[in-house]
Amino acid sequence: MKKRLVHTSAVILCILCFSWGEASAQRWSIGTNVVDYINMGTLNAESSVAIAQHYSFNAGIRFNPWTFNYGDVDRQFENRKKCLYAGVRFWPWHIYSGWWAALQLQYQEYNRGGAFIKQSEEGDAYGVGFSLGYTLMIHKSINIEFGAGAWTGGAAYTAYSCPHCGKIVEQGTKFFFWPNNVMVSLVYIL
Repeated sequence: MKKRLVHTSAVILCILCFSWGEASAQRWSIGTNVVDYINMGTLNAESSVAIAQHYSFNAGIRFNPWTFNYGDVDRQFENRKKCLYAGVRFWPWHIYSGWWAALQLQYQEYNRGGAFIKQSEEGDAYGVGFSLGYTLMIHKSINIEFGAGAWTGGAAYTAYSCPHCGKIVEQGTKFFFWPNNVMVSLVYIL
């Protein structure tokens, strides 16, 4: 199921990127979110292409493989994730400048717990996200983006009594509404 979703997402991404053809003043960007690094070292990257006068197509990845204090029963914690997302941003003024609103599809495989409570949870989440933000032009090729959003969808999960013990407390599927993509990003415009 996971591989099918990733493959389908990759095909959709390729179709969207190449189906609009060459637009005048078409521009690409690549960026990284500094806030994600503060979130236990989550590595991340996002790429964008202008597809129309007020729209851009964005796709990104977040990856966190770290487990902290591994093996220490009382202190182990983690916020591991593999996340893929793709969506569209609407820019009322200009592409890569000013206010924007974004809608995206997102998939995340996650394993988190132990930081604030002993219980941990792992699973697969998929859904739709919405975010708002502002892009500040620092230079013709460098921007800083500020934004925040939320996403909602379904998750298949397993909850454990602690991050390392493997004792299952609960499992199943659930509806969720989580904060998503709090960002202060550095963006380079190509």
